[in-house]
Amino acid sequence: MAHRLEHLNFQDVVIDKLTVHSFEMGLYLAEVDFDGRNGYIIGDNNRPRPFYSVSQVRQELAAATIKEAYLVHASAYDEMVGQSEKTDNRLILPL
Repeated sequence: MAHRLEHLNFQDVVIDKLTVHSFEMGLYLAEVDFDGRNGYIIGDNNRPRPFYSVSQVRQELAAATIKEAYLVHASAYDEMVGQSEKTDNRLILPL
């Protein structure tokens, strides 16, 4: 499921959970749980819409009510040091 930004940024919209996924090079993707459906915010090309800061995500959803918001960053450090076991290396921060 995917959500369009132009359908979310209204005062009567209540987003249960916003998860901002942080990637390298200052790229962020926003995932929302809205109206019982979970999915990424997509652009006009039907692909996940990139954001360039957490502040930009906040500005683009300023009119909506967001109950919970988190920033998620996954580190590739375990891959770089050659650890044999795959572990959950995500850092999850409340916004």
